[in-house]
Amino acid sequence: MGVHPCRVRLARQRAGLSKQELAQRTGVSTRTVTTWESEGAPPSRAEGLAAATMVPVSFLQRHPVEEVAEEAVFFRARRRSPARLRHVATALGALGTDFYAEVTQHFRLPALDLPEGAALAAQPGPSAPLSLTEAQEAARELRTVWGLGELPAPNLVQLAEAHGVRVLGLPRAQRDVDAFSFWGADGCPYIFLARHKTAERSRFDLAHEIGHLVLHGGVTRTDERTDRVVEAEAHAFAGELLLPRAAVRAVLGRSPSLHAVLGLKERFGTSAVAAARAAWDAGCLSEWEYRQMSAQLASRGFSTGEPGSRLGYEQSRVYRTVLDWLRQRGQSVPQWARSIGQHPDDVAAFMLGQALSLVPG
Repeated sequence: MGVHPCRVRLARQRAGLSKQELAQRTGVSTRTVTTWESEGAPPSRAEGLAAATMVPVSFLQRHPVEEVAEEAVFFRARRRSPARLRHVATALGALGTDFYAEVTQHFRLPALDLPEGAALAAQPGPSAPLSLTEAQEAARELRTVWGLGELPAPNLVQLAEAHGVRVLGLPRAQRDVDAFSFWGADGCPYIFLARHKTAERSRFDLAHEIGHLVLHGGVTRTDERTDRVVEAEAHAFAGELLLPRAAVRAVLGRSPSLHAVLGLKERFGTSAVAAARAAWDAGCLSEWEYRQMSAQLASRGFSTGEPGSRLGYEQSRVYRTVLDWLRQRGQSVPQWARSIGQHPDDVAAFMLGQALSLVPG
């Protein structure tokens, strides 16, 4: 049995290689690589391809994978990102959905539970721009559906999982990608998160991607308006999901101190910058007060980090269950990864780094 064309293509894209670069590494012509990606590669080439793209041989011997179309992905700064980086991201998206399919073979996961309009987001079709107010209203609706009221959102990874959203991590090497999301061909929503930023900003990234899934499934991402406007809409959604304006006003009142805003940040698990912006959006701070507070936060290092933060990265209940299952079977994560045709490093990343707890020492 030969290597399926999509497996050749995904291995190359995951490695960040052009066709010409893969041809050089495997000692063939670029035309041959093109043929492999359209018709498949002979089985005798599997080991050479695996070595060239740094994937297990089992990766190239598995069933075809449902590839993710680039236009289906909510990918930040699309126009400023090189094609190679976008290809790496979509390849990871395809491999992540294939990984999750293996998980669902062994575990029954919660059904999808998003607002009624969000279920239609998975369907292609025209979509008119929303106002930022409408995006915030959608976030409030989601808070109602998920039973949050005006309370701080708890572990957002587990909250999303409990309502049918599939959350995966990204390899640390992909530092140019913060997060991306898409509706899979299986009708399920997928979110991929990087963990190279603070835990607070990781929560905001997750809320931002939930916003894309709820608001923008029918958007055709082909023009500048889309890049600019849908990001602003998802940003407004995330702000309201994590820091609902009614709660902000109740906690802060008028003209709050920096200490009070930092207390809001701690209570709701957000960055200090997001908390200050929420205070302004809620009418607690005037524009002048907001500018003054932003300058204070920047002088204290909050524009690039969260000094003194004790908030840890949120962990997944799904992956905790998978790891317990592997322990009971006496199987390591690298062994399981290779058995399902995945690179162990990718599986460790998909599991939000929780698999690292199994490594001795």
